[in-house]
Amino acid sequence: MSYDNPVIRFLNKLTDLIFLNFLFLLCSLPIVTMGAALTAMYAVNLRSVREGDGYVAKRFFKAFKENFMQATAAWLMVLLAAGILFLDIRFWQASGIGGMAQMMLLLSGILALILWMISLWVFPVIAKMRDRLMVQIVNAAKMTFAFFLPHTLVCMILCAGAAYLATISVSVLMLMAVFGIAFINWICCFFFYKGFARVIKEEPIGEEDYLYPHG
Repeated sequence: MSYDNPVIRFLNKLTDLIFLNFLFLLCSLPIVTMGAALTAMYAVNLRSVREGDGYVAKRFFKAFKENFMQATAAWLMVLLAAGILFLDIRFWQASGIGGMAQMMLLLSGILALILWMISLWVFPVIAKMRDRLMVQIVNAAKMTFAFFLPHTLVCMILCAGAAYLATISVSVLMLMAVFGIAFINWICCFFFYKGFARVIKEEPIGEEDYLYPHG
């Protein structure tokens, strides 16, 4: 049977997503490694968007190993910032309904939203670019706002929508556990990749396929 058959292509893609979803969950079990697992999943899906599918395990573990230190450091920074903002919001919620408390709650909420948006970009940036961590974070922040419409906004809606549905529906939660996380990640990669392609040059497809900044 021809691999050009759309049914075969669909089944192959579904199989890859199920396997990738499993690898992500497996490597995220110690929460501290979730950043590296997320970066590896982005590496697989970003390459899939450009080159096509195949070699899921090889690409995943290669990216997991190569980006482990930087992705883990970024993940711990995100967790730390999120924890501080969470405690800050709880503190001002407990402080009453005065003007100062309301203003600080609004400020903390805005900072939490910005943190989430930048976090959406930082791991695909690490997966596709090579630079020092702080440069990666700055690049992620720039892309967050430079490509807010539609790239960042669409990915926010997809991730938030999937997370919300998973909390209210056992069926959706099961789908997410089987292949849904990798599927949402793959859809987001189309938007991330279009953003990358507008600001950076791309090396020829090969074993060391990464994107580097212009200049």
